[in-house]
Amino acid sequence: MEMDWKGNMAELGGAFMLSWVVIGMGGSGIGTLIGAATLAVAWMAFSGAHLLPVVTWCHMMTGDLADQDNWMNNGMRLVFQALGALAAVLLMTEAGSVDTPTFVAPEMWVADMGDMMWPVITAIAAGAIWWQIHTRCDSEWVSALGLMAIAGVGIHLDGANWMGSMLADGGTQVADVVVDWIMNGLVFGLGALLGMKIDEMIPDGDDASAE
Repeated sequence: MEMDWKGNMAELGGAFMLSWVVIGMGGSGIGTLIGAATLAVAWMAFSGAHLLPVVTWCHMMTGDLADQDNWMNNGMRLVFQALGALAAVLLMTEAGSVDTPTFVAPEMWVADMGDMMWPVITAIAAGAIWWQIHTRCDSEWVSALGLMAIAGVGIHLDGANWMGSMLADGGTQVADVVVDWIMNGLVFGLGALLGMKIDEMIPDGDDASAE
């Protein structure tokens, strides 16, 4: 597999910009109008970049699941997003000498998934809805506003910031952070896959008329 350096550098730069602005806003994230606007601008500036782990997982789960390159290329995007967030954390904290909002991942919830049924279902539904918005509208602004609305119902979009903060802190709570980083994106991506499959099963207008 050949490394997509241009795409990975776009992820690095875009994630750095996004995390820098979000940290400067006090950690309020994409669930605000300013955060959504920043995301839309970053998507336009860093063309082709995903910037958020949940977006990368959507592309991964709706791509060719049997293709090793699909997993490897998108996996590298996730790594470079975390590195971009790490660079933003180090810059804003002056390598730890200045206090800023800390992005703390929730405790590892996989072990208690039975008690987390409704939040998981909510994340799957959010992934299904947002992926349809993203693929149908083909607009950075619409996609960003969709994520802003989704953040308002409690969906975590700041996985890269969790990873960046954890790495800047020397690996504190590495197990909780890494598992939550993976599982939040995976569940959201499963929702995108479900939405895509449902859409494929619904006949379009011409097919319905022919029947």
